Amino acid sequence: MPFQNNYVNLVAEQPQAHTRLIRDYDGPNKDFDFIVIGSGMGGGILADDLADRLGQSHRILVVDAGSFIYPTHVYNISRIPNSAVANHFGVDNFQQAESDRHFIGGKPQLAFGGRSIFWSGLIPEAQDWELEFFPDNVRQALTSEFLDLAADRMHESISLGEKAKRIVEHFRSSPLNADFEIKETPRALHQPYLEDNGTPSDQFFVEPTGVFNTAELLINQVGLTPGADQNGNGLFLKLTSFVEGIYNLPFDWYEVKTTNTITGEQVSFYAPKVVIAAGSTESPKLINRSTVYQSLPDSVKQRVGFGLTDHPVSGESQAYVASLGNIPLSRRDHAKIIFYSRGNRDANGHLIYPFNIEMNINHEYWHLRDNDPSAAPEVDDTSKTRIDIKYSFANCLDDENGIFSHAADGYTPDIRFKRFSELDDLLQSRFPALAGWQRDPQAFFNLLNQTRDRVFAEFNQVDVITGEYGGGNGQQWPFGWGTVHHACGTLRMPWKANRDASFNQESVVDEDLKVRGTAGLYVCDMSVMPISTAANPVRTLAGLALRLSQHLG
Repeated sequence: MPFQNNYVNLVAEQPQAHTRLIRDYDGPNKDFDFIVIGSGMGGGILADDLADRLGQSHRILVVDAGSFIYPTHVYNISRIPNSAVANHFGVDNFQQAESDRHFIGGKPQLAFGGRSIFWSGLIPEAQDWELEFFPDNVRQALTSEFLDLAADRMHESISLGEKAKRIVEHFRSSPLNADFEIKETPRALHQPYLEDNGTPSDQFFVEPTGVFNTAELLINQVGLTPGADQNGNGLFLKLTSFVEGIYNLPFDWYEVKTTNTITGEQVSFYAPKVVIAAGSTESPKLINRSTVYQSLPDSVKQRVGFGLTDHPVSGESQAYVASLGNIPLSRRDHAKIIFYSRGNRDANGHLIYPFNIEMNINHEYWHLRDNDPSAAPEVDDTSKTRIDIKYSFANCLDDENGIFSHAADGYTPDIRFKRFSELDDLLQSRFPALAGWQRDPQAFFNLLNQTRDRVFAEFNQVDVITGEYGGGNGQQWPFGWGTVHHACGTLRMPWKANRDASFNQESVVDEDLKVRGTAGLYVCDMSVMPISTAANPVRTLAGLALRLSQHLG
């Protein structure tokens, strides 16, 4: 039975903004050179690049189950936190029985532009010690070309101003510089009026007004209700179209069967190259309910949907401060700083710091959504400068986590994800795989607290707001659970089970992201990642999408 809007909270509508901005493909020619399933970070960047390079000679179709919700990014909606907006559009595409050991938070946003509509715009870069988990040629391609190309494509802008630059320079001259590479956290801005360093080209405004998103990329490609020949070449979009399955055809072609989520009409499209980019929870489900699954090697079948992983991120440590060295600070000063671990090793060859530090000065107060002075302020002392720091760990794939989907699961299978609050699992399994060391809880808390104190010690007149990790005050254990927003690994490329392991080639996709055992089926979303990096993974995904685009033509 075809999909009948089986997902709770899936928006299935075609508002006038959709029809005025985008013409859904309605031509009689159902044959394409490339079909991309999903319009988020992976699929959207891939389709945009294919259209730039090959659109004059090839037909490219983007199919998405989601509706046109916003034409641009929503991060700056006044008064409403971005996380609340994102959660409002979370879709129940899996189910889980919450337990003390297993739970994953959040729900995916299935909409035109995918998660890119709701994210924070941060694009830190994975470091060498994390990229060791990527196959050699993938790692070399990312570091030599595609991470930089991704930053350029996403309109990277770094600086929040001269004060932020001075703060970075101070920390680079501190002892922390030996263990961490310290930079302003790069952001992806979609604003043509900013210089490369983030400063305005003129004085119309002094803050960024938008964050890069793939909905804008694809609208820019197709124009406003385009009149292009629907039988010709170029990029075409088909929204509110749920993909039922992908079917093998003679001569190495594929049928992509869709159901319209509004009308229930079923339409098939055909191509020799199909790219699945529906996200880490949806993409493996699509493969499982497709006939292509039956033709996959057994070693590939057993991996589909499993390995689900996210990176543990600690709760925040907070303090009020007066200044940093000889740099005065006030509530008007803003900075978002990342301390990239240099991957230094101890005498045993273990990573000393398997995490990055994220530090915010006057956290969140630069957003335009706080532009309404009549809104009730956050409970805070607005006369003081506030410092927030947290730790973001990398994390290896976990074969015990997965999506238990099959062809007749009603589209909403069970999911299993081990909570990060399981102390023994993190300290005796996950962190040893990543870093090599095993520590008892107190030694681990000491590492976090000592590192936090090293950062706070650079400031003057420090008034600590939160307690120590392991010291009560809600911070006895700093981790809770992961979310689907950075989840990865369910359709992995060759990977390492731990830092010292060799690469396991029994993966779902190969190093070019092609599903093993298929002629032209690819995956381009977070599910292909062989590790969940400490850095926000979206820049790496953008690099992989651009690399796949070049591979395809």
